[in-house]
Amino acid sequence: MKAEKRRRSVFRPKEKGLRKIFGDLEAEIMDVIWGLGRATVADVHKVLEGQREIAYTTVKTVMGRLAEKGYLRRTSAERAHVYTPTKRREQFLREVSDEILTGLFVDFGEPIAAHLLETVTRLDPSSLDRLQALIEERRAREGQQGEGS
Repeated sequence: MKAEKRRRSVFRPKEKGLRKIFGDLEAEIMDVIWGLGRATVADVHKVLEGQREIAYTTVKTVMGRLAEKGYLRRTSAERAHVYTPTKRREQFLREVSDEILTGLFVDFGEPIAAHLLETVTRLDPSSLDRLQALIEERRAREGQQGEGS
């Protein structure tokens, strides 16, 4: 079994949803495969063709590239390749978010922490209470761990 390739995420902050990380067609294909759980090129092509005109070979090429990049796993089943995501959608988003936030904190430290708090509060005022509760829970856990040492 091949070791998973280390991939660097590209982050496009002005794009929407998965397009912040993937190209347009890559994002559409990943959405379809995450939704289906596993799919052949024909399965994905059928879904996408219901939304717009797209060539089967284009879907095949992009799915192959997603597999080469390590986002999809390709296995042979009967006469077709079956593609499955290498990570669940939630796990992928968590890892990408972690990579992006870690990079921001390493590079910008305190200013990014203050800006993050202001942005979250501005976009969802009730989130301040939830953040406070998370902070208190974390401090309580750390306090319990410290007592056991």
